[in-house]
Amino acid sequence: MGHDVVVAAGPEVTAATISLVDALVVGSELVREKSEWFNQLRAQIRAAEVIVLGMAPSTSDEEISSLLEFGVDDYLVAPFHAADVRARIELLERRSYAYMRRQSHEESARGEIERLAAIIQTQNDIALAGLDLDVVMRLIAERAMILCGAGGAAVGLIEGEDMYFRICLGFYSHVQGVRLPIRSTMAGASVLSGDVMRTDDTERDPRVNKNVSRNMGIRSMLNVPLKRDNQTVGLLSIASQVPYAFVDSDDRTMELMAGLLGAAMGNAAEHAAKQALMTEVASIVTALQESQHLFDSFLNNNPALAYMKDESGRRVFVNEPFRRFFGLTTGMDVSAIPDEQLMPPETVVHLREQDEQAFRSGQPTVSESMIPTPDGEPRHFLTYRFIARDSSGRRFLGCVSFDITERKAAEGALRRSEESFRALIEGSPEAIFVHRGGPLLYVNPSACAFLRLQANELVGRSLLDFVHPEDRAVAASTLDGMAGRGGHRVREIRFQPPDGSVVTAEISSLRLVFAGQPATLVTARDLTERKQIQARLVVADRLASVGTLAAGVAHEINNPLAFVISNLSFLTEELHALSAELPTGRLDELEEVLEETNEGVNRVRLIVQDLKTFSRGDEEQPTSVDLTRVIGSALSLARGELRHRATLVKDVSDVPLVEGSEARYCQVVLNLLINAAHAIAPGQPDKNEIRVSLRTENDHAIIEVKDTGCGMPPEVLSRIFDPFFTTKPVGVGTGLGLSICHGIITGFGGEISASSELGKGSTFRISLPAYHKARLKAG
Repeated sequence: MGHDVVVAAGPEVTAATISLVDALVVGSELVREKSEWFNQLRAQIRAAEVIVLGMAPSTSDEEISSLLEFGVDDYLVAPFHAADVRARIELLERRSYAYMRRQSHEESARGEIERLAAIIQTQNDIALAGLDLDVVMRLIAERAMILCGAGGAAVGLIEGEDMYFRICLGFYSHVQGVRLPIRSTMAGASVLSGDVMRTDDTERDPRVNKNVSRNMGIRSMLNVPLKRDNQTVGLLSIASQVPYAFVDSDDRTMELMAGLLGAAMGNAAEHAAKQALMTEVASIVTALQESQHLFDSFLNNNPALAYMKDESGRRVFVNEPFRRFFGLTTGMDVSAIPDEQLMPPETVVHLREQDEQAFRSGQPTVSESMIPTPDGEPRHFLTYRFIARDSSGRRFLGCVSFDITERKAAEGALRRSEESFRALIEGSPEAIFVHRGGPLLYVNPSACAFLRLQANELVGRSLLDFVHPEDRAVAASTLDGMAGRGGHRVREIRFQPPDGSVVTAEISSLRLVFAGQPATLVTARDLTERKQIQARLVVADRLASVGTLAAGVAHEINNPLAFVISNLSFLTEELHALSAELPTGRLDELEEVLEETNEGVNRVRLIVQDLKTFSRGDEEQPTSVDLTRVIGSALSLARGELRHRATLVKDVSDVPLVEGSEARYCQVVLNLLINAAHAIAPGQPDKNEIRVSLRTENDHAIIEVKDTGCGMPPEVLSRIFDPFFTTKPVGVGTGLGLSICHGIITGFGGEISASSELGKGSTFRISLPAYHKARLKAG
């Protein structure tokens, strides 16, 4: 039942002991003595109004009469069962409380008026306390505790999912400032439901957390929700250490007190909102003042003339540059100064027409006008006009005028310069540049086409910016035009436009007078096409020589090659004839060797055929090709070259058949594998990798050969498919391998590309269209 038990015998039961207990259990053997202690104890029990339960071993008169003489409220006869004792104590406790309530009924009726008076006084005290919520909460908690006879009172506020106990009095004091989950306590249940909740005995109420109530010594509790604007915002709670401490009148009192506190909280919130609004208004006013000051500073410290007119034409505002231009002192009332006093009549008429046009259209306008200074100096202005409105809707004309006199003068000078040179040089087929100490002053259309840029992208930049880095030192001495008075010199210089191409040009420079000042004229004649024609002629001559040589070499190789192929065929037949005499497994090994030898011989035959192809057109018809077989064949031929340089990784998936020649494709893949091997130093195959992959992308078969070799710089990568280009030493490579690969792949409608990063390796990618029967027949 949650009771603490004090066990004492005879004289050990003192007045102090009795004051600590609610019920006293005595045995008949102790009270039969009728000692002086007995008489004192009986008087103390009556004074303390303690419930007394007697315990007798039997129903004999002697045992029972001694208990009745002692004044027990009830008694039990042995045997004593715990359930009987608890039931009898509970019954006596209820009788006691019922008796106490009957006694206090008349006092309660008399105290109701006093309670209402106290509540009214509390309301007055709240008004005097002002808007300090802590003071108001403490005042209401104290009055609630006094009026309801509670031992503790608390005010809790909802903060998210927790209840924050802001004010705590009495034996609630130790939980002040504590936050508890709302759903974990009976107080939280009252808040969630919005109803008054009272428990007469915490030990018998299932809504109560008994561990908490016992730790705090609470036996009765009354919780009333705090509401503000019909929203529950907290809780007013009182508690007592005795059961059945609160009655219905206490419920009403607490509801009234909670209402007072809710109203006070509403008033405080409203006051806080007003204070916040006042603070915000004050900050807005301050911000407006600062903005106005900043705006005035901006208008008065920029070079533009700014002014504003109303619809009658009177100026209502001018900035300081306007006053300085027209010689007006600061503080002078400009609204009383007519336009005729500030500028000539013809200027006044022109400006008024523009002002009226802006008022009529209501749209922003821009116009140029000449306004003389008070000294008569003509100044040109670019004026922006726009409509502004005040808070009442009145229209004003805002004007901002920029002095463009210097710009107009520069435009005139530029126009004269253009007229002087346009007829002479704009039609020239040669690129012409004019500079004075570095930045370009003029370029003709041919110069724009030469450097692939617009004129405005070139003027102001140095011509040296577009010269190839390796030629800039030589070009600098030529571009300055200082070869001699009136003389000029010619050089071949490489230029590099922004698109990355290289253009070779023959340039000359000449010192002359341009726009009245010394300058340098540079002419450039594009030699790129002529250089390309020369290079093609050289390559064509070399290719013709190679073709002649290839035909002879092919003829010389084909004759002995026929003997080798015939003998290999004979050896294969003889091997099958002798198969019965060979040990088990030996025949397979020899057949594999002969098959590899046949593949090598066929490869030699195809190389000879490729030499013929390189020297003259090839009329070989495309067929369907299985790239898986192509890669397998190429790997078999290259395995000896790859074994000591890198680990070979084969990543092959199913792909559609492609159009072309299996032998040609095998030649391409083999060439790429050999090149990948040569890019890796021998001796560390476990640290390097050559990966061959085959996959499908968008109805195309993709072959990739990727190595972890030395890689290639950009200038080498851009030329790898050029005929006769090689990075190998003289006598090691001809520079034809990748060129032939490129011709094979593109000839069958495919694409071959390469990417590389110096020091990290290279990747060659081949894309071949899938085999289509109809297209193959058409071909």
